[in-house]
Amino acid sequence: MKKQLLTLALLAVAGTAGAQQLPNGSFDEGKWGDCIPFTGGAYKKTCGKCPVSWTISHVIGANGTGKKEVGSQEPNGNTGSAVKIYNTTTTGDNPVPGYFTLGTTWSTAKITSLYPMVVSDKDGGTFGGISFKYKPDALEFYFKRSITGANVQSSFIAYLWNGTVTQNNVPVSSPAVGNPKKYNMPNRDIFVLRKDDLTASCQGDKNPTNPTHLIASLEEYTTETTDAWTKKTYEFKYNDAYKAETPEFINVIFAASDYFNSSNVTDGVSLSIDDVKLIYYKHLKSLTIDGTTPSTFVGDDTQNNTNEVNIDASDKYYTEGCISATAAGAGAKVDETYNPSTYVCTLEVTAGDDEVKNYNIQFGVPCTGKLSSLTVNGTAVELEDGKYYYVVTGDRGANSVSYVKEDGDKATAAESYDADKRISTIKVTAPGAEDHTYYVKFAKATTDYKGKMSIVMNEDLLSAATSTVGITTPVDGKADFQLLGFELSGDPIGDIFVTDVPYTEEDGVVNLYKEQTITIFGDNGAGLGPLPVVFKGTLKDGKLTANIDIAPAGVTVDIVPLDAPSLDFSSNAVDLSGTSLADMKADMTNKNLTIFLPEATEGVDAKEKNVVVGTTASSLSLADGNDWGVTKNFTAAAVSYDRVFKTGTDYVQSFVLPFGFTVPTGTTVAELSSVNGDNLVFKPVTETVANKPYLVVTTDGDFINKLTDVQVKATTGADLTTTVKGVSHIGSYTAQNVANVYGYANGKFVKANTGSVKPFRTYVKVAEGTQAAPMAFGVNIEGTVTGINNATTAATAKEAIYNLQGVRVSGDLKHLTKGVYIVNGQKAVVK
Repeated sequence: MKKQLLTLALLAVAGTAGAQQLPNGSFDEGKWGDCIPFTGGAYKKTCGKCPVSWTISHVIGANGTGKKEVGSQEPNGNTGSAVKIYNTTTTGDNPVPGYFTLGTTWSTAKITSLYPMVVSDKDGGTFGGISFKYKPDALEFYFKRSITGANVQSSFIAYLWNGTVTQNNVPVSSPAVGNPKKYNMPNRDIFVLRKDDLTASCQGDKNPTNPTHLIASLEEYTTETTDAWTKKTYEFKYNDAYKAETPEFINVIFAASDYFNSSNVTDGVSLSIDDVKLIYYKHLKSLTIDGTTPSTFVGDDTQNNTNEVNIDASDKYYTEGCISATAAGAGAKVDETYNPSTYVCTLEVTAGDDEVKNYNIQFGVPCTGKLSSLTVNGTAVELEDGKYYYVVTGDRGANSVSYVKEDGDKATAAESYDADKRISTIKVTAPGAEDHTYYVKFAKATTDYKGKMSIVMNEDLLSAATSTVGITTPVDGKADFQLLGFELSGDPIGDIFVTDVPYTEEDGVVNLYKEQTITIFGDNGAGLGPLPVVFKGTLKDGKLTANIDIAPAGVTVDIVPLDAPSLDFSSNAVDLSGTSLADMKADMTNKNLTIFLPEATEGVDAKEKNVVVGTTASSLSLADGNDWGVTKNFTAAAVSYDRVFKTGTDYVQSFVLPFGFTVPTGTTVAELSSVNGDNLVFKPVTETVANKPYLVVTTDGDFINKLTDVQVKATTGADLTTTVKGVSHIGSYTAQNVANVYGYANGKFVKANTGSVKPFRTYVKVAEGTQAAPMAFGVNIEGTVTGINNATTAATAKEAIYNLQGVRVSGDLKHLTKGVYIVNGQKAVVK
């Protein structure tokens, strides 16, 4: 079974390979059969022999009598047997041309008299051919030729076409009496070949239907005589109008005499033909490299004795498009392949018969046009393939930049420096290589700020990663901003430099703002061209908050300190799908971090603390000692605050919170209401207000955690101050250093030249020029016993003060010893 399958496979391959050739072109023994001349079915008598797949122009005469053979098998061919054709005459000396063809031979005549024979309306030739879809370049065959009379030229004809032309009513027989039989003839030779001078006088209709496209043809003649087998090769001439089309048919005709001129058909001409084959050129007709033909290239068939041709082009360098090659074969194609490791370009020429010829072009080792090393200010720069923009920190000196070219002396390089942009440019040029330009940016030294950088592009959050940016030391009130290694979705873009940013400082806060058109310094960034950007930022307590808006690219970059209290992604334009909360929170250190997300954001745990979706949060968690600050209002269903208030009716504490609440039973919350000398009077409230400073006395240290549905207010722009007569009670959401303020300690607001305040606490400050600032302020909460007193108004030295025994004592409360006293009928405790 395996042997049978192998045999079938080999037969299939053989059939494919032979499809481009003519059938039975060797005319060997065993490939001959009887010939039945075509008469349109009028007669079916044999006359002579024909090679299989070919037809010889034998005739059977009038009414099938008087047969004439005009060809035979010649046993001693060039290889095996051959076909021999010759002219002869019929009764009445009517010449019969000898020819053979792949098509069908036919002849006709109208005989009006047999004795003597009178013949008229003679015609004949070939119609049809064989199916064929290839594009040969030439016809090759061997011939012998002899003459015994006039040397009338013999004919060699071949043609390819597509489409079918039909001539109706063509006579195709020679009856002794009556009219010849007529036939609707497809693809008659003179119509396919457009022999207009012959079609005008031919038998049959003169206007056939469906004209064909003659793709290629050859028509050659010879008067040469030879007794030895002689090879002839004739090229097809392709029609420019149809040469791109695919043939459907081919026909080949060999005629002993002038095929298209019946007046030249004479006896005594013999033509033998053998080994007919089609030639498919697999060589190149032309080859140029950068417009010049290589000296070792031969543009004809002399190199066709080998399937491998080697061409030396080592003095050139391969670049895409440098080779121009044209195949000689009409149906051939050329495929180009370059091997960068051997520098050999192979042109594979596939002929119409699928034979392959390779032209191997050896190019020289190409230049790269690149640098092999780069040193700046004595430090080697790590060069990366495909990267040409590099940033170093420092100033450029006279000999700051040095480099080595990969191509050595073959290449040239030149450096220039733009002092305003602080950029060195190194252009490398090498023969046969693309020019490459390297850029070195001399960045200034900066103070670095690490923070969370969120990047939004065209409504998508691309990333929220930890990054470092820098601000240079201000000079003349201006500084530079530097963002190195800017990326979009992991793709490196380059480095952002905003220069000469106004640097203004007020109350310890530096404001930065600059509108500038920049070009991002980087291989990808430079391609974006000039981009208008708006940069704004603030520096406070050594922390940078900044925003960069690159409007033309639809990119917004926000930078916040890692201990920032909030991240706002709540713009309805931002798509957060696929972004996890863990990624947003990564590296952030503030336990009070609150994240704002757009309404209807999916995939967020509803129980996640400090996550605001739209305007609601499932819970708000406040960590004491951590900064707080939000830019938007929202509602929290539950609250937790890890600060436990100390309990006791005589222990006063301060707070400021971002939400208001109803004061619960057992807790007194009071706001600054009046100033009485060295005493601050606080009035109890039943409802607190968000972002307002208060004092509190409570018996429940956990009362905040029992609140629900609180309305959290934005802190941005909020006034955390209550001021009475130039004395301000101030709340703070940040840990900060303060000066010349009063801090609450041990029941008093004690003056401090310097100090610090914790988040969610308060302090007191006296406006300059309002009153003499005491060393401490006493604290009075109306109606409540406190660690200082419970007087509804501040006691002064002029008021009567009694001890519990009813004895009046002198002085004021600030100077009395510890104990309980009566002032204006009310108790006051001095600790």
